[in-house]
Amino acid sequence: MTVLSAPARHRLARGTRWHPGIREVRLSHLLLGGQNGMTAQAFATALMDPLWPSRRVVEGPHAQLLARGPEQSDRDILGSPYARMARACIRHTGVYFAAVDDAGILAHARQFLARAAGEPTAVPTGVMHSPPGQPVLVVPVADSSCFQVIDGHHRIALAGAAGESTVPVRVRRGKVSTPLQDLLHQMSWLEGGRELYQPVDSPELAAQWPVVRCCVDRLEAMESYLRPRGLLEGSYLDVASCYGWFVGQLAERGMAAEGIERDPLGATLGRLVYGVDPGRIRIGDVVDVLRGTHEQWDVVSCFSLLHHFVLGRGACDEVELVRLLDKSTRRVLFLDTGQEHEHWFRKSLRGWNPDHIREFLRTHTTFDQVLDLGPDRDAVGPYADNYGRHLFVCTRAEDREHR
Repeated sequence: MTVLSAPARHRLARGTRWHPGIREVRLSHLLLGGQNGMTAQAFATALMDPLWPSRRVVEGPHAQLLARGPEQSDRDILGSPYARMARACIRHTGVYFAAVDDAGILAHARQFLARAAGEPTAVPTGVMHSPPGQPVLVVPVADSSCFQVIDGHHRIALAGAAGESTVPVRVRRGKVSTPLQDLLHQMSWLEGGRELYQPVDSPELAAQWPVVRCCVDRLEAMESYLRPRGLLEGSYLDVASCYGWFVGQLAERGMAAEGIERDPLGATLGRLVYGVDPGRIRIGDVVDVLRGTHEQWDVVSCFSLLHHFVLGRGACDEVELVRLLDKSTRRVLFLDTGQEHEHWFRKSLRGWNPDHIREFLRTHTTFDQVLDLGPDRDAVGPYADNYGRHLFVCTRAEDREHR
């Protein structure tokens, strides 16, 4: 049995009907759900916004409308995300509560704002409105500590505007997933697993989706090397770019950034979670793409790929791969790879330690200098016996100044 706090019991006593299964849930764990009888997935499709079910209600259109206050103009309201949401409902279901046009949307929004301001107003009833006193209805999000709201978005937004941190909810049986979770599960390298290879900031992923590679360590090392040499203004290619985190980060720093990724979903995820233009991601096998181009990039990165070729999983051997990377790099190559100290490679990569990797890169490329920038910070938590891979920077003679 769930034990409610005294304030929660007070709220329940004064306005919420008791139902079995009611419990207090933090507002930060409540995500946007379906509208007007549509499921969250269906409404996300109608709104053409796959990340709709990945947003907190307190950051959604209901809360945004309240944050702008009752003084906003009719034009502001009709140009808001709240009105866009309402119009999508009208297009696909015929109504948004009692509204069938902009005038109805405006009237409904004004009534909602008046409730938030504490003005005397009748509690709305009728089409799509819950009876007074009903608790918020939610369903758990799979592999997450979050819940998707089935009914009660306005009540949650009002609670947030009033400074509440929790609301009483009734939890429906079953579980749902978000479109973002579904896309991540479909990424070929995950094979249906529940991991993030690069950071993705979304509430339903925060608790139970471990981040395999923190990536920030690599970015810091790259930026520390490139910035004093004036190399953050050129072109950049991330080989095996996965979701496109590095492409997005280097683009933000002013580079003409691109990626190569085998899985087409990488470009889709990059657009959704990092805002990366899918046209900047070349889809295909890395070897095929690099063999088929004479292009060069000022800066190239290749993270955690080389060892797959050492293990015989690539379309060529490891020597040809680094020669292709060498050919494609005009100035600086950043590279890391699996090493013999890692538990899962203690036999298969025997001999592949930092000294060997550095010498391998010096022998099989035309770079003038190969520097070891040290290990990553990924050997933590469930990966404590793995990672700790050293990052190498390979440079041409003209980029050795400011050493």
